[in-house]
Amino acid sequence: MKKSQLALSNYPYYKHSWKYTLESLHKLGAEAIELYCCDPHFHIDDVGLPEVSAMKKDLGSYGMHPVCLTPEQVMYPINIAAANPFARKRSIETYVKVLQYASELESPLVQFHAGFALLDEDRDIVWQRSVEALSYLAHIAEGYGVTIAMESAHKLFTVLNSSADIARMLHDVGSPSLRGMVDTLCLEFCNEDIDTLISNLGKENIVHLHISDCIVGEPHDHLIPGEGTMDLEGVMNALDAIGYDQYVTLEMISPHEYHPEEATRKGADWLRARMTD
Repeated sequence: MKKSQLALSNYPYYKHSWKYTLESLHKLGAEAIELYCCDPHFHIDDVGLPEVSAMKKDLGSYGMHPVCLTPEQVMYPINIAAANPFARKRSIETYVKVLQYASELESPLVQFHAGFALLDEDRDIVWQRSVEALSYLAHIAEGYGVTIAMESAHKLFTVLNSSADIARMLHDVGSPSLRGMVDTLCLEFCNEDIDTLISNLGKENIVHLHISDCIVGEPHDHLIPGEGTMDLEGVMNALDAIGYDQYVTLEMISPHEYHPEEATRKGADWLRARMTD
């Protein structure tokens, strides 16, 4: 992988001001960034087109450009597969705004969760609600020229609990604007390895990579690469082997809120040392 593929992010800075975040990321050499759409930086429910224009200007003034918009969709009540039609409609409308804002910011990618089931719900019914919502969103994404990337994760967060589930969802929706991605922590959550994911999705359906570390068997935190026990170099080598040429986002949130710049520097240094010019 090349150093130009590295994307830093405001993920660990969500307890700091936007100005502090910009200055810190600029100091670390950030150019491509993944924009975590959260309060107090850019929460989707609290911004409109004027704020989007201001965001674009802010990023440009520091020599940065967004390559992916990721709304907060775990801690906030966002579920496009919810049984409650009002909650589902509100969640879909939030994602529609993200697609619009991604287009305005010239970000080629957004990262969405597919919705989740309650633990006592019929998963097949929830799956169908997710298919319907993602079909609608993918149609809008096509119009904007934006791609939606989806990851598998724990069943508390999404109906996509394996890379096979991602592949099935891509088939059921059938849109060129809906694709899969790799998240190293989620590989551990789903008890999968990178070779299985590549086999299930194929190179053409892997459009993004979130990289962080964890203690294998205890995937609770987004650790700095090299400070856990995952074979992250193996993941990178496997993606290199299929010619992966998309962005690599250093994804770390907790427990790095108290020292986001130090954590981001360490993670970025670890990745750059394993990337070519």
